[in-house]
Amino acid sequence: MNPRSVRGKPALVLAEIADGEIADGRKPRHREVFDTLLSEIASGRFQPGDRLPTEAELAKKFSASRSTVSRAMRDLKGRGLLNRARGGGTHVAKSKSGNRVALFAPFADTAAHLGYIGGQIHAHLSEVASWRTDHLRLQTMGRAIHREDLLDRMLAATQVLIEQGVNGVFYYPVELPQNIAHYNAAVVERLEAAGIAVIAVDRDIVAFPQRSKLSVVSYDNRRGGFLVTDHLIQRGCRRIVFVGSPFVSSAASDRMRGYFDALEESDIGHDRSMVFRADLPDIDVDFCRRLMETAKPDAIVCKMDHYAALICRHLVNLGVKIGDQVKVAGFDDEPFAEMLPVPLTTIRFPADPFAQVCYERLVAQMTSDSPPPAGMTLMDVELVVRDSTGG
Repeated sequence: MNPRSVRGKPALVLAEIADGEIADGRKPRHREVFDTLLSEIASGRFQPGDRLPTEAELAKKFSASRSTVSRAMRDLKGRGLLNRARGGGTHVAKSKSGNRVALFAPFADTAAHLGYIGGQIHAHLSEVASWRTDHLRLQTMGRAIHREDLLDRMLAATQVLIEQGVNGVFYYPVELPQNIAHYNAAVVERLEAAGIAVIAVDRDIVAFPQRSKLSVVSYDNRRGGFLVTDHLIQRGCRRIVFVGSPFVSSAASDRMRGYFDALEESDIGHDRSMVFRADLPDIDVDFCRRLMETAKPDAIVCKMDHYAALICRHLVNLGVKIGDQVKVAGFDDEPFAEMLPVPLTTIRFPADPFAQVCYERLVAQMTSDSPPPAGMTLMDVELVVRDSTGG
């Protein structure tokens, strides 16, 4: 089932719809312009060093708005294919020897364990790397015959990257219990001591209110938490449970803070007893029965779609009607979310622009004598409404 309504679309997407820039209801016009220019560069029509037509000329050629052409040019520049200088025009970038970079995900034993969002980020980083002629390595923990100490395994994987001579690392922190949350910092310290540029992907290596000294590219999880909770409030819900993570995770805590923000703004006020923390294996029928008996919720916000899907399954077995008696929502917009017996309302995280910004931040650190100051870059999110919250 397709989403029937969408609230909180990113401003860029709204602008494209408003300008009539969605072609055939499928591919955005800026992507058509991007694909055409990419093909012309790949075919050799535009050679390295060649100056491209101006944005005004390209807008006329493609019968598109200047903002659409500008977006396509930014995307090409983000892939390292164009050089743009104020007053100097836009030129096709000259080929360079590729950098050796890595996506390091210590929460995954293999590529199959990256999860949906992690897999999407890896795919788009790989696409950018290919056009930049960079070498992107995926570093996971590998299948361990003997489950030695986690920190030792993380540092061993770190040493592999150092010995491989990587220039930069997209570090995707692992969510850990509070007492060992410093393991992420130990990895980053080892990489930086080896002279390797590092940015954090999706979440910081420390939990709120702390901030690391890394450049962090994350989704606006707090806004996502607000959007989904506010949607439930508009649906008339007043007893809204949040099911979150027991581990240190800046992304999960930001989602919960957005949930609190929406409750406070609506004058419902937040009640800490309505927050349940659980790991995925903990979510069984007994957990769901206890949640229903103690909190008596009319809605449940889950930290991710997998939590929401399990809760929905157990509630159905308990005779609860999803979307009617209890509304349920998640985060990630995994492919199965739309195919559940009751399609799931969720927060969508666009991966393509996210990967581009990650690459820009890492390249800036690898190539500049004075790297940009550390800070957090937030990418927008989107609320997708389906039947699990009443349609």
